[in-house]
Amino acid sequence: MSVAVRRTAYGLGAAASVFLAATVLSPSPADAAAPTSITSTVKSKYFTGGYTTITCPSGYVGTGGGVGADSTQMYVVLTEPTRNSAGRPNGWKGWVQRTNGAYGSGTIYVVCTR
Repeated sequence: MSVAVRRTAYGLGAAASVFLAATVLSPSPADAAAPTSITSTVKSKYFTGGYTTITCPSGYVGTGGGVGADSTQMYVVLTEPTRNSAGRPNGWKGWVQRTNGAYGSGTIYVVCTR
């Protein structure tokens, strides 16, 4: 799979996560104390050097994310949420490595909701 196709697939997956988060987190009519709207955003950035993080905007909580490697000669070593000092997810971190042990490159995504 080409890099452009892979990036598009990851982007579509992240967009689907936003839709699902908005659908699942939408308050029911019986829940009067729940917020009336949910705002979600997907952030992404390309990185080199193997390891990177991406952070949600202020006031948002990270609800998902992921990392994609640039080629089949690379693999994802780490992909997990980052947390603030209160323990709430506020971003995503990832590490990509080449099969020869050198640092890899790729794209990292985070889905943020408030």
